[in-house]
Amino acid sequence: MVFMTTTVFKKMSLLTLGLACAAGVIFAVGAKTDQTQIDANASTAQTERRVYVYLAGAWDGSDMYIHYWGGVSGTDWNACPAMTKVVSDYYQGLFYYDISMDTTTFLVKSATGNVSKTSNQSQNISVTSLFVGSNYYVAAVAAWVDDGIARAVSFSDTLPMSSLQCAAVLNNINSCDSSYAEGYNAWPQLNDLFILPSTLDGSTVVTDNYGDSTTISAKCAYLQNRYTVDQAS
Repeated sequence: MVFMTTTVFKKMSLLTLGLACAAGVIFAVGAKTDQTQIDANASTAQTERRVYVYLAGAWDGSDMYIHYWGGVSGTDWNACPAMTKVVSDYYQGLFYYDISMDTTTFLVKSATGNVSKTSNQSQNISVTSLFVGSNYYVAAVAAWVDDGIARAVSFSDTLPMSSLQCAAVLNNINSCDSSYAEGYNAWPQLNDLFILPSTLDGSTVVTDNYGDSTTISAKCAYLQNRYTVDQAS
């Protein structure tokens, strides 16, 4: 399945998606959704944010590693962490990683240490290019041009996807966590990038990494509801 990177007008509400009738359903994932715990965590300060990157053309290897710097903490070029692959059917796939809030710059590459050629890494990416006010962007690393040239990077403010792709993304969101990178406070980014521009079958099952399986509609409704609660606290 190939992502479309054409900008799609943002819609006003999740309700316009026509997801299945579970739009008002709050999905429970066992003891972790205890009301007291959720409310206690609601004021957790934002310490991380999630960056999404996809590769528009193959490179050597099937993985993607991230090297970031500019904050209090950063990575070692020779021991860079692997990014998490959430969708695998667009060349190397769609990857994410949670970086510290004070990180200013990063690049992605095909190896944890030195790459075999410069074309196995991206140009530097400014974090501010991905978070512009209330608009969120995904970084698209261009296809190969020359072995000696780092791959150019562009930015898409929507990433329409199929229901199965969306379920895979939601699978990696902990709906019980107040973390802004991986929990319900990530809802604006998810909604802006993936949910609103897509035509989804809300009954598609999300095999959740953080709880019982649910549906796209139920998990989206849960995240949206908990985010609203968090903002009101």
